[in-house]
Amino acid sequence: MRQFRAVIRSLVTQYGTLVALDDASIIWKQKGEREKRLKITAQASVILGLIGPNGRINRVVIGDDYGGISFVSIPKMELIERFVVGESRIRSLCCSSISGESILVGCEDGKVHMVGQNVPNNVVTLFELEGPASALRVEGTVLHIHQGWERKVVDWMGENTLLATV
Repeated sequence: MRQFRAVIRSLVTQYGTLVALDDASIIWKQKGEREKRLKITAQASVILGLIGPNGRINRVVIGDDYGGISFVSIPKMELIERFVVGESRIRSLCCSSISGESILVGCEDGKVHMVGQNVPNNVVTLFELEGPASALRVEGTVLHIHQGWERKVVDWMGENTLLATV
């Protein structure tokens, strides 16, 4: 009997589609090519595409339900590296540098981390919020953080610089 898996996250590009399934499989389907698969440690909760020097997405960052961050090459579907920031579900990801070498990570437990090869010990906890960070964005020297309907603008230490409610 064949088991059917549910797609829980997807990333659609002009070159192909990346899907994350409920069994922790990641599949890259490129036009005119065979699909490629990779199994990660836990079910994906968020996907971020990183654009390479050729202007195409060449890597994805995948946050999972158990606090893991996996960097995967596209289209080869090889695990480049994996970091664990804690035990809480990853809710949001954002590039904190133009090169994509460091990534901001927002977790279910309210912690905001930075991960990457150029980060001391590969993972640094920046600050903790009173609730989950459902969306992150870097704009200049400040971070925009969405928590439900509330939007906070904070510095890199988590101190409010402006508070806006939508």
